[in-house]
Amino acid sequence: MNSLSMILRILAIVAALAAGALFYLGKGKLAEQQISLNEAEQATAAAQAELTTVNQQIGKLEGSLKSEREALAEEKRKLESIRSEMYTARQEVSRTQQQLNENKKAIQALEDTSKSLRAELLNSEKTLTATNKEGELAQLNQRIAELEKANAELKESLAKAEARVTEVTSQEVSSKAATISNSVSSVTESGSGYTSTFQPSPSQPLPTASLGAQTAIQSLSSKNGLIVLSNSPELGLSPGITVSVIKDMKDLGQIQVIQLSKDLVIANILPGAKTRQMAEGTIVSLLH
Repeated sequence: MNSLSMILRILAIVAALAAGALFYLGKGKLAEQQISLNEAEQATAAAQAELTTVNQQIGKLEGSLKSEREALAEEKRKLESIRSEMYTARQEVSRTQQQLNENKKAIQALEDTSKSLRAELLNSEKTLTATNKEGELAQLNQRIAELEKANAELKESLAKAEARVTEVTSQEVSSKAATISNSVSSVTESGSGYTSTFQPSPSQPLPTASLGAQTAIQSLSSKNGLIVLSNSPELGLSPGITVSVIKDMKDLGQIQVIQLSKDLVIANILPGAKTRQMAEGTIVSLLH
């Protein structure tokens, strides 16, 4: 019994020592665990702070990414718009090129037509020139014949006028000679105291050949072939009539009346007229 009690006591002491040792060991480990726990809490707090910072950075990155996505979407829209415009421009360039080719063909056709028309115009001008030369030659021959006839008529009128003047002058001279002779006889019969009352009549101007009423040239356009004369009822003109212009008994050419007013006559200057002698203000006569 004593041995058993001793053993139990020894076991109790050993157990107490073991419990004490275990207590001290557990207390040290607990302190270490507390330190580890504190360190872990600090690490957790640091990690939490870093996580918060990272979350903030992620938020900023997400905002930047959103802005970049929006900018990218805007650039895509602009690119699509530019592509659409380029496509439209290409179609427009294609249509313009097609129209340009058509215009070139049309211009070429017009040039060919112009060359053909020029050739036809040249031939027409040659034909017209030949025709005009023949017509002008015929008009000149006709004009020469008319001038010769007018010249003959003027010479005949002048001869008649001269004969008339001679006849009238001879008659007046004979009459005056008879009167003077009678007066002289009366004086001789009456004696020296008689004074003659005979008064010689003033000399009369010789009559001249008349070509009709005179008119004045108001204006002349050789470029347009027009002449404007003063109008009067004595001229006896009418639209369409052709008359000769006479100055100082010289034929200056023919004109054809195209329009009449109360004061003016507008006429075409026919080929062959001496326009240099038809100055503005010149007094001329018209021979029908």
